[in-house]
Amino acid sequence: MKRSVSEFCRNADGAVAPTVALSLIALFAAAGIGFDYARLVNMDTEIQDAADHAALAAATQLDGGTGAQTRATTAAQSLITNRTRFATGATPIGIASVTFYSAYTDPTNKTLATGDADSKFVLVQMNTRTARYALTPIVRVLSGSTNASAVASVSSAICGVVPFFVCNPGEPSSNSDPALPPTGIDTGAGIVMAEGGTQWGPGNFGFLDQLGNGANGVAEALASNTLFENCSQTTNVTTETGNILNAVRDSLNMRFDFKPGNASACKSPPCAPSTNVIKDVVKEAGNCSWQAPNANAAELATATPPKYFPPDLSLPSGKTPQTMGHPRDLCHYFQDSSGNFPLCTSGRIGDGSWDRTAYFNANHPGVDWKNDPDLGANVTRYQTYLWEAQDTSRLPTNSISGSSPQLSQYGQPQAKCLSPGLAPDPAGIDRRRITAAVVNCRYANAHGGLNGKKTLIVGGYIDVFLVEPSIARSRCSGTGCSNTFTVNGKTYVNAYGSANDIYVEVIGASGTGEGGGIPQITRRDIPRLIE
Repeated sequence: MKRSVSEFCRNADGAVAPTVALSLIALFAAAGIGFDYARLVNMDTEIQDAADHAALAAATQLDGGTGAQTRATTAAQSLITNRTRFATGATPIGIASVTFYSAYTDPTNKTLATGDADSKFVLVQMNTRTARYALTPIVRVLSGSTNASAVASVSSAICGVVPFFVCNPGEPSSNSDPALPPTGIDTGAGIVMAEGGTQWGPGNFGFLDQLGNGANGVAEALASNTLFENCSQTTNVTTETGNILNAVRDSLNMRFDFKPGNASACKSPPCAPSTNVIKDVVKEAGNCSWQAPNANAAELATATPPKYFPPDLSLPSGKTPQTMGHPRDLCHYFQDSSGNFPLCTSGRIGDGSWDRTAYFNANHPGVDWKNDPDLGANVTRYQTYLWEAQDTSRLPTNSISGSSPQLSQYGQPQAKCLSPGLAPDPAGIDRRRITAAVVNCRYANAHGGLNGKKTLIVGGYIDVFLVEPSIARSRCSGTGCSNTFTVNGKTYVNAYGSANDIYVEVIGASGTGEGGGIPQITRRDIPRLIE
């Protein structure tokens, strides 16, 4: 027995077992802590992913339109229906709050939005989620919690040709908002757009950079009917320097079937006119030398019928012109000696009142346009143009009787010019419809000016209808002819003396997500996470 006890005491087998047994407590604790920490991290990842996706979904609705905040909140809440598998319980992940900002740089530098229009950023805050520790023996009674938030906005791009900007007509003189939306531009109103120089105000316009190619790039973009690929941000545009209308006039006039004076004007063919090129000019058959006919007030008033209707004169009652293009607003018939348009309340911005009766009598006799469902008493020039383009038989070819050589007006492109034409497509491109950026010129003038190459903030985009080609119109020549006219005792000068004006009619907000319409250009909106 003594020997057995002695041998047992000297035996070292299993000596580490107690140490291992004691270590197991620490090992299980470490494993439990690792497991529970990983569980908490996974839960945090789940909630952060949910916050990111909810914020991105909400940002897609921030279009500045009515109900944007409501739509954004609904989009975020509708997206989050999954469950946090690592949290205690099986309830769906919840959104605690959705907050909108007009500006957001970081959590300490942000501005709350005042409504739908200025909601540019969205913050989504998630509810806190809790996971009870499962395998941490020492702190089993404790639990871990986490939550998440995300901020998102939308980056937008305009893809297509936006060749020029126009000054916002309704911008107040003391405007402090560079992104003030377009105001004072009514659908159907005519605008005498003059290229800006040192003076910028309502009715002025300037050209925009086209891929850094200067005036040639602008001319190419305006001439070609296939060059609609370059994209730029919706929030700002870059101006092209200098007075460059001379360089691009051919490009604009090609849309009216004018053969360019510069053979290289069309660098990216085809450069088609519209299929409806009715305009206020005439030409001889067999050539492409368009010209503005000459006239004076006495001749217009006494001829039966009048030889033609120059848009710088109000047509006398009961007279029907022999040829007539889409005319200007009545208040744009006359200028004063300073070049202003005193008959228009807003100067270069008209009121949409044009001589519809004279136009339809001249070009569409017998058409009850006032009661036509496609026209109506307040039909715009652009609506008239589309109605004419639907049926080639509606496109007039009128001649001036007694003219030698014979001068005629043509509503369709002529083979000697740029035929065939590109028909206006209600779901595509229209050669006499152009998208323009609207810029707050008064604000820009007060903050660095508009001269030179500038990056300007955009208030919005509008589509305009090209009413007439840009040419010099010397309406009156010869013995006894005068370019001054007396109306109601006041004397006015010819309103059509300059080829540097572009006369357009406002169609409305462009088809870029700014209010609908034909997609002359497309808009790409990409939501992005800020933090």
